[in-house]
Amino acid sequence: MDTNQSTSRHRRVVIFGGTFNPVHRAHTHVVKEILRLMGPDRLYVVPAAVPPHKRGRDLVSTHHRVAMLEMAMAHLPVILSDVELKREGPSFTVDTVRTLRHEVEGAEMYLTMGVDAFFEFHTWRDDKLILSMAGLIVVTRPGVGYGADLPRDVMGRYLTDRIDPGYTWDEESRCFVHPLLCRIVPLTVALVSPLSSTDVRTCIEQGDRPTALLHPKVLRYIEDKGLYR
Repeated sequence: MDTNQSTSRHRRVVIFGGTFNPVHRAHTHVVKEILRLMGPDRLYVVPAAVPPHKRGRDLVSTHHRVAMLEMAMAHLPVILSDVELKREGPSFTVDTVRTLRHEVEGAEMYLTMGVDAFFEFHTWRDDKLILSMAGLIVVTRPGVGYGADLPRDVMGRYLTDRIDPGYTWDEESRCFVHPLLCRIVPLTVALVSPLSSTDVRTCIEQGDRPTALLHPKVLRYIEDKGLYR
């Protein structure tokens, strides 16, 4: 895992953010698939900052979440960014995208999200400003929710009704394009596990060892530190 965040020019850059509480094999699988299918020159993994008033009892400290991310992503060509963790006050995606754009001047930038987040994108702060700086990679998982059967017209209708009527489907590039805003790219990723971080925490709380869901070093760290019990 690369920790160099110096300013340089890159052709394509992807942001993969999340709470990672804890990071599990589905996270690393999606990262590998983005690297394989999108071929980014740089991929940022961005752990989310969670304001104190939103902390749930199951949310472990930033220190622990970052330590587990470093273990899980150690052998992947990604950059673990603390851009949200060091920001004071509420953390919004638009601020993260703006900050990272300065590090990769002139790059084609993409923000990764799942289908559920995509259909809530119109509620995000400065959604169009985000799309003026970065496109979206919408990760779908076969057999989960809309999965691979997500109709293109459903995505298109949402984009034109809730985001901007200028979005249209481009068959050649297999994505939604806009004359002024950035692209929206549907990306189907094969499912390695239907379980989420919530399910992983529940397994641990119940005394199980989710060995198939976690990197061995991450599981060992969780057990050594007594997390999620």
